[in-house]
Amino acid sequence: MDVRTYDTVGELPAADWDSLTSGSTIYSTAGFQGVREEELPQGAQARRITAHDAGGALAAGLEAYAFTRPPHALYTPADLVAGLVDEERHTAVASRPLAIGAGWSEFRGQVVHHPDAGPEQRTAAVEALTSEALNFAKQAEASVLAYYYLPREDALDIARAHDHAGAVVLFHDVETVLPVGLWDDLDDYYAWLPAKRRPRARREVRNFRASGRTVREVTLPEVVDRIAPLNSALMRKHGHDYGVARAAEVYGRQGRHLGDRSTLLLAEEGDSPVGFALRYHHQDMLYARVAGFDYDYANKADYFNLVFYHPISEGTGRSTRAIHLGLGTFEAKLTRGAQPVPLYTVLVGVDQPLAADPDAVRERNRKETEAFGAAYARHVVGGVDTKDWQL
Repeated sequence: MDVRTYDTVGELPAADWDSLTSGSTIYSTAGFQGVREEELPQGAQARRITAHDAGGALAAGLEAYAFTRPPHALYTPADLVAGLVDEERHTAVASRPLAIGAGWSEFRGQVVHHPDAGPEQRTAAVEALTSEALNFAKQAEASVLAYYYLPREDALDIARAHDHAGAVVLFHDVETVLPVGLWDDLDDYYAWLPAKRRPRARREVRNFRASGRTVREVTLPEVVDRIAPLNSALMRKHGHDYGVARAAEVYGRQGRHLGDRSTLLLAEEGDSPVGFALRYHHQDMLYARVAGFDYDYANKADYFNLVFYHPISEGTGRSTRAIHLGLGTFEAKLTRGAQPVPLYTVLVGVDQPLAADPDAVRERNRKETEAFGAAYARHVVGGVDTKDWQL
């Protein structure tokens, strides 16, 4: 494989990159990379890595980033390796720069491949991409190269490619996906839900409609100024220092890079915006990105009507396979039909192997998958066996 690297999104052949559709999400697109490039902390470095076959055709791609300190509390490798490595190694991981492969932010990583790539080509491409990512991590003087929030197949592929470096694979978190493609309308959806859950869903839809609120679909650039106060209110409700000006800046930026992929549901009473849900189209998926509400209005299950019930009612499932809902708020999402998908993180020592205790790694993975199952399996429509999530 021929490997090529690009330090800026402007250098990246965006159309070629976006032709790598296998394994891609909205967060792997060139547009979202443009958003991330503008949001990089001072001193951070970025590299886009592409692998090409013998004929020069693009086969696969991977993002890599280096930071002097974690860019977010949920991207802190020292927290993940605590109890798995000795104290000296843990101190090095905590005190030195870190490198992140397969993307960062939005809590989803991915390796992207050409849709026609076969197993052998995919394996060769991952080996070439991860080798270059490790070189990048060494140049940044990082102690660890971390690939965060990966689906199982990607995590195992990357771990195999880094097997010589003693890669550590950890169950990390769970994303939720609403399988909207199963239903043509709300009647289909109600019938699919367990009988005891149907009355609540019907009541939430009925109360929202009785409120007189209307929902219209717009693009993000049309309404940045209208949604910024609603998003700021939501963020401040959850304890974040997030003013209206900052919200306008964040979603103005996303509108510039991703406006043509955006679809925003705006709930209104008369001419007043009450709530919104921002989504992005990518292939046959919708990605629910963010919401916001005016808390001076009574809550009529606005979130669930915008994110769940309105798309189902409008027949979104006839053209969309699923709505990606991200991490967290598991009980609320799962009881209304979202399905859980486990995500894994792969950690690789850069200057030397992490030398993690394999028994401790297995035990952590067992405990954390079982803990999720104990807390949430009963809420999953159709059930789930988290033993299958253990590696």
